[in-house]
Amino acid sequence: MNTHSVGTELNIERVLTERYKQCQADYPSCFYQHDVQSPVSDLTTPLDAVKDGWYIRTNGGDEFLGLGIAKQWKLPNVSALRSFDRERLNLIEMGLRPNTLIAGGWSFSSSPSPDHLWDAFSFSHWTVPALFIRKTANGYSAQLTLFIDRHQSLNEILDYYAGIFDSVMHPVSTCSPKVLGSQSYPSAQEWTKRVDDAISALRSGHLSKLVLARRVDATFATSPNLGNILKRLQHHNPSTTIFAIKSQGHTFLGATPERLIAVHNHHLRTMALAGTMPRGKTAEDDRAQITDLLSSEKDQREHATVVKRITDTLSPYANLTMPKRPQVLTLSNVHHLWTPIEGQLRENASLLSLATLLHPTPAVGGEPREAAIEWLQKYEGLNRGWYAGGVGFMDLQGNGSIWVALRSALIRDRTAHCYAGCGIMQDSIAERELAESEWKLQAMLNALGVND
Repeated sequence: MNTHSVGTELNIERVLTERYKQCQADYPSCFYQHDVQSPVSDLTTPLDAVKDGWYIRTNGGDEFLGLGIAKQWKLPNVSALRSFDRERLNLIEMGLRPNTLIAGGWSFSSSPSPDHLWDAFSFSHWTVPALFIRKTANGYSAQLTLFIDRHQSLNEILDYYAGIFDSVMHPVSTCSPKVLGSQSYPSAQEWTKRVDDAISALRSGHLSKLVLARRVDATFATSPNLGNILKRLQHHNPSTTIFAIKSQGHTFLGATPERLIAVHNHHLRTMALAGTMPRGKTAEDDRAQITDLLSSEKDQREHATVVKRITDTLSPYANLTMPKRPQVLTLSNVHHLWTPIEGQLRENASLLSLATLLHPTPAVGGEPREAAIEWLQKYEGLNRGWYAGGVGFMDLQGNGSIWVALRSALIRDRTAHCYAGCGIMQDSIAERELAESEWKLQAMLNALGVND
């Protein structure tokens, strides 16, 4: 193991070797965790140097970084995701600490349109990282996690962990590459036609809302630098949650304003986020935009649809409280109607079980849910992948947070595939929905430097 000063300072090679021999003697497989000093202070930079990892900065400012894979679960459907949730307590018996964070997510649809963009991402995957670093107001904490089974040699394990530390200690270049161009899929003209088709379907009476997504691909001279993108997302979107999930060298990242659900000590928090207006160019214009949003019948009905679905879904499991009227959540480039919802769990329901009941909400799919998803699979013409799916983390006791993966992009090699969607109602106007999608795309396009 070529760790040199890193291995000497942290005694990593000695610790891993001793634990490997003990586990091989006593168990067919086991976990081992070892506290270490954080080898980095800037948690946004190391993802560029590894094939697999994840980064989350909550809107409260806490940062979490996972590098490499100690153990990963790839799940093909919602049923497997729920089974994984029931089995997580077994991981404590295998040696993981109860507060170990597992991060991951799942795609918008279990039956996506076929393409190869998302081939590095299964329907869902969850990862215990080889190296985990947490940064809070109280400072840094870090730990190594080792999964040992009898099919791995000691040298393979030592080389893998040495590679992770080497990548952390030698970050890649932070230069921002030149933007070569961008293209919309579908074209703006084709997308507005699909919006008109959605409006016609809504007026037929069997659907009350549809959410249509589109994609803009930006191509660069070289691969975009993840650290730079994450920093720009943080700077321009301080009230959102910043996330990045890297799988086999491809990265899904974004700045989402929408929490799907959080659970801590049996107390849940969620929100309805639907109804959008752009920011004004002046303070006076901005106040006028907020007034227009609050008085918009279309946006109020769209928002009420989401509130009703969330409360109908969660009421059997919790005593819910929420404000009587929607509030306004102001982001860097848009205002949203927003209703925070919280409550104490009555049943022994878990974070993931409730998340899979809620998702997809009418804010990202439509209403009624099954009919809306069926329409989207037939007519949207876009594989969303993990866009508008769920991303987040949880500990082994069931505490954690899941967010809806909005304002996001998939980065593959030299191309960033940026996604945005709009809620369509019977009285929607296609050109206005196209403009709204452009506002929403700006969060990622600005972070990528496309508009510089």
